[in-house]
This record gives sequence, C-alpha cells and structure tokens, in this order.
Amino acid sequence: MLTPSYDIFRRDPGGQIWVEAVRDLETAKGRIIELAADTPGQYVVFSHRSGRMVSSGTVVASPAARATSKETRKSDRNTADFESETLW
Repeated sequence: MLTPSYDIFRRDPGGQIWVEAVRDLETAKGRIIELAADTPGQYVVFSHRSGRMVSSGTVVASPAARATSKETRKSDRNTADFESETLW
C-alpha cells in the first residue's frame, strides 16, 4: 500500500480547508477536477516530502457562479478575473 504523499486543500475566505490526502500528483489533479465539479473554488496541493505547495490556482466554477462573481467584482477593479486557470 502506498502512503499518501500529497494533501489537497480548498481555499476559502477563512483560510485553507484540508480536503484529503492522495498518493501522487496525477491523482491530485484528477481529484481536484472531481471536487470542483461539486464544490467550485480554488484548490492547492501540498507535498508531504518537500513540505511545500506544488500547485495552486485551480479555479473551477459553474457558469452561474462565474456570472455572479463577475457582477460582484464590477466595483472592484483591483481583483483579477480568474475563470479557469490551472498551474501545474
């Protein structure tokens, strides 16, 4: 049995929430896609070996969530508009 080597966290306004541990980066990528389908948001992956974040910036949102988010940000021109970006 392989020991989980990566932790997946979801970012929210209160900080980062641990979601689950997975065995490899490829599994982490797949799980983030699955997780974001149910709970859109930004996810990050941390490596147990290095103790560092190995990916960040995955933002997946439903079309309705993106539309609402864009309307909210019209008044805040300093906020970057990330609809879907993956940094692997």
